[in-house]
Amino acid sequence: MFFMKKLTTQTNEKYKIRRYIGIDVIAVKGIILLLTAFTLTGCSGKSGNAGGNTGYETSILPTDKESGFDSVKRMNDDAFAWLYIPDTKINYPVLQSAEGDDTFYQGHNEFKEPDAEGAIYIEAANLNDMCDFNEVIHGSSPADGERFADLNSFLDKTYFDEHKYAYVYMEDNSLTYYIIAAYTRDNTRLLEQYDFSYASGCSEFIDEIYGIGDMNKIIREGCETGLTPEHFLITLTTDSTVEPGKQTVVVGCLVGDAAGKIDREIDYGNDSY
Repeated sequence: MFFMKKLTTQTNEKYKIRRYIGIDVIAVKGIILLLTAFTLTGCSGKSGNAGGNTGYETSILPTDKESGFDSVKRMNDDAFAWLYIPDTKINYPVLQSAEGDDTFYQGHNEFKEPDAEGAIYIEAANLNDMCDFNEVIHGSSPADGERFADLNSFLDKTYFDEHKYAYVYMEDNSLTYYIIAAYTRDNTRLLEQYDFSYASGCSEFIDEIYGIGDMNKIIREGCETGLTPEHFLITLTTDSTVEPGKQTVVVGCLVGDAAGKIDREIDYGNDSY
């Protein structure tokens, strides 16, 4: 089964956007799996690979990847997703404190046990359905290379070029993100610095991604332009080992939404936009 669809509705100054979605339903080992098989509009605004490089490439979810999401979810209801980046150590559940305590998982692991390395988590200000413009996912960089330590390796151009995709597995969906940028930035809270509830705040963060002057910034070829508030991003963040006192961020853009559930309203009503 294959289908393509786009839904766009307009009400006053708010627009509801759903990206083009292609879904294949196949049977693997007797289990029905949803796989993404997308040909998408690139960062440069071109379709597919016509006319040269584009940022968004065709992507297929890895069918043989086993995550521990179900077992963690049974032990901790705060777990809502599993993050996996192939050929790295980043292979962890993603949590959000039900109590709204953004500091809890800085000092506790995914089983709520005290742990100096913490867990991989989002703040209360983000939605755990992954439908925000920018889902900011935090993790520590311990000396043993676990948690988000591998994010600092993305500042190496060769490593960056070899690692293109991040996958987020949920109870009812599988998401694919194309990794488009990696850089160091001031150690400020993104969700406090930018108001992503408005298109203007989304655009300000896009300007940060495309901004020049950071020697540690790497942008994926074909993704030097083209991001808009209509896209869906994840920003993975950790303490920088390259520039102490700063944070390393790795930014991915949604290119695969197996269940077709990633959707939101975009508010263009801010006069400053």
